[in-house]
Amino acid sequence: MTASADGLRAALNFTESDLRANRRGELTIEQVKRLRRNQRRSALIGALVFSALVFASTALIFAGQTENNTIMLLAGLGLTLVNALMVGHIGRDIMRINSDLRSNGVELLAGNVERVLRRGRHRDSYLLKVADQTLYVTKDIFLQFDHLAPYRIYRTRLARILLSAEPASGDRRQASDPPQPTSLPR
Repeated sequence: MTASADGLRAALNFTESDLRANRRGELTIEQVKRLRRNQRRSALIGALVFSALVFASTALIFAGQTENNTIMLLAGLGLTLVNALMVGHIGRDIMRINSDLRSNGVELLAGNVERVLRRGRHRDSYLLKVADQTLYVTKDIFLQFDHLAPYRIYRTRLARILLSAEPASGDRRQASDPPQPTSLPR
């Protein structure tokens, strides 16, 4: 299967005008809207996780104190620590997207794309390796790239969200050559 520009466009959800702007190193209005939606979704998920973990840790600490149970008390304190780590991680992601929006910058990765399929016990991981970078992608996006073919991939600089991609001009694989992803051991 040869990846077509239309297949990449559909999998990454970008338009020709998005691609032209990304080539100039800029974001389009639609891409800014999509990044803001990602930012709001992360904030909402962060608020829900924070609330649930605060409730659970408070209940454990209260039960541990009233029943004089050290294990419940320690579990509540541990859950408080986990909550702080989760909120910090989500907050960092929100700030990265915000910084990408302020800078309006797009990063270009160019080179031959190596498709890597990592088999797992519960699910598989789909990776694209290009220009010494490893990109974790969905299966739909993974299937749109030809193994070891040249591409230009555009993404945000800090949050590293994929924006668009295109086959690079030059030597292309023939449709009769089946792409072979590399499989790494577990």
